[in-house]
Amino acid sequence: MNILTTAAKVSFRKFSDALHSALTREEVVQAYFDVVSSVIDATAVGIYELDPADQSLLELQSPAAGEWLDRYEEFGRQDDPVLQFAIGQQRPIDSSRVVRPTSWEQCGARQALRLEGLAHSLEAPLLVSGLPFGTINFARPADAPRFSTTDLVIARTVSEQLGLATERALRFEATGRRATVLEQALDRMSQAVVVTDLDGQVLFQNRVARREWDLDVDSEGFPVPSGVGDSITQAMAEFRHAGKRLFVSAVESTTSKKRAVVKSYRLSEKDSTAVTLLFPYSDGEKKQLPVWDVLTRREQEIAQLVSEGLTTKEIAARAFISENTVKQHLKRVFAKTDVSTRAELVQLIWTAGDSGDPTS
Repeated sequence: MNILTTAAKVSFRKFSDALHSALTREEVVQAYFDVVSSVIDATAVGIYELDPADQSLLELQSPAAGEWLDRYEEFGRQDDPVLQFAIGQQRPIDSSRVVRPTSWEQCGARQALRLEGLAHSLEAPLLVSGLPFGTINFARPADAPRFSTTDLVIARTVSEQLGLATERALRFEATGRRATVLEQALDRMSQAVVVTDLDGQVLFQNRVARREWDLDVDSEGFPVPSGVGDSITQAMAEFRHAGKRLFVSAVESTTSKKRAVVKSYRLSEKDSTAVTLLFPYSDGEKKQLPVWDVLTRREQEIAQLVSEGLTTKEIAARAFISENTVKQHLKRVFAKTDVSTRAELVQLIWTAGDSGDPTS
């Protein structure tokens, strides 16, 4: 790009900024046509997307009008030495360099261009992720100058920038499609699911969470004080400041009066998001945890109270024993069930179901 004038470099920066400010492929294409004329002077501009298997046309984007596009597809593209060279050699070329002038004047592509009063053609390969994706195309009338070496250099850089912008847009659209599919799948779950960032801002909640639990958010997306909201807020604080990966509590909805064990997971050390799951239970279900022969009746009771999210002090008060005795019971429960934390114990309890076997 050192052969460009200062004004041309400014134009190219604007061109590059416009491309990379676009998100979707449609926006990239529109930005391209809006600004490409500022870097390459051409009467007609197009983008061809080609099938890499047989080079058949998949899609044509061009603001140029006229039946000559139909004629080019009818008999011009099959006899276009500029197109064949650009794809075969994977570099830009124009009609004044690809073949002898007499050969160019007689080929099908030239005949199609003549219908629109065009004579000079320049094409460059469009690569996306290093693979052939199509071509970018420029044409000028007979009374305009032929494309220069500078135009070929610019076309190469233009195609590279368009390829990068297209690759990014395709990834963005693919991510959006995956996110939509995931949201639709989560919306069909019978279990409440909430996704937040580590500050507690709600990024997504599925249909059950929206309808059955009092998880309201403020104008910035943060939970307002509520059972579930308070649990999420506390969990995110633990994740940020204590380095925890799992937080468990018990809540009751103020609207539906439903009760649930709330489990929040930090997704990874590198990820700033967390997912919260709600496991509803009734009073009867809360008293009927899996019966494990390895635990005594008292240890079963302590495990049940842990599953309700009670602290050591609260368990001691509920069971009429000292806090130290609670801790000793918990040590034995941990050893017998092969877990090392309360969170692991709660997870084991609620995933064991009615199997009666904490290790199944």
